[in-house]
Amino acid sequence: MTAEVVEVREWTGVYEELLSLADRLGQARYIPAREDHIEESVLLGAFVEGRCVGFLRFMVQIIGSDEGRPPIFDAGRPLTEGFVEAFGVDAEYRRRGVGKSMQEWAIEFCEGRGCYQMRSRSPVSSRENYALKISMGYAIHPSGENDSYYFVRTLKRV
Repeated sequence: MTAEVVEVREWTGVYEELLSLADRLGQARYIPAREDHIEESVLLGAFVEGRCVGFLRFMVQIIGSDEGRPPIFDAGRPLTEGFVEAFGVDAEYRRRGVGKSMQEWAIEFCEGRGCYQMRSRSPVSSRENYALKISMGYAIHPSGENDSYYFVRTLKRV
């Protein structure tokens, strides 16, 4: 089974279906892009036979901008990252490559934008997400902010 991963815009017919899945998985509040510091926001949907079975929202941002920190420069330009804000797969479709397909799409996109890294934060209860991130080469660091972990992966810059 292969899921089709596509970018979803708010005005498209599948947006409401994606939002409904995000709501069932407790992540609907992370789907709309409202951050002022981001350079770009992308919402992905994974579809199997026309049904939304997964979502991933990520942002391209200057590293540290979400924390109000000054940028780190490399070759005269600030280092950027892809930050995963929301990620979920319908329980019926987990462990079938759906989540990995969306993560790979986001990584390729961010590499194409010259991002230095991908980063996400997940609650300690997200064991399946942890297994995916570890298998994809992410480093792990506990978050002091809440009961969660940060995952970081250096990217190949184009």
